[in-house]
Amino acid sequence: MTNEKPVFIQIIDMIKDDILSEVYAADDLIISIPQISKLLSVNPTTAQKAISLLVERGFLYKKRGVGMAVTIEAKDMILQERQDIFHKQIVPDFISAAKKIGIPNNSLMQIIKENLDD
Repeated sequence: MTNEKPVFIQIIDMIKDDILSEVYAADDLIISIPQISKLLSVNPTTAQKAISLLVERGFLYKKRGVGMAVTIEAKDMILQERQDIFHKQIVPDFISAAKKIGIPNNSLMQIIKENLDD
């Protein structure tokens, strides 16, 4: 855990990353709140807050008597969310930073092409 973001947000991001990387597929049970708390050395209330928000936003659902599971839509929702962030925040910030340090557009395009080949 880092100090950059609130801990519950970091837990949310961790679970979303696990869904994207297919650690958890649709209908898979995720790690329990006590396990999250112990693994990350966080207060169970913090872990509960993260899980509750994931349920509220439709990424997880409660399997009665068993635990929390990934919704069928979760992966697509996360991909869409991350693509929106990429287009609306990351790309504009990247272009702005390049302009601030004087990288011309044609050089910027070349840099992108070179990094795509890796």
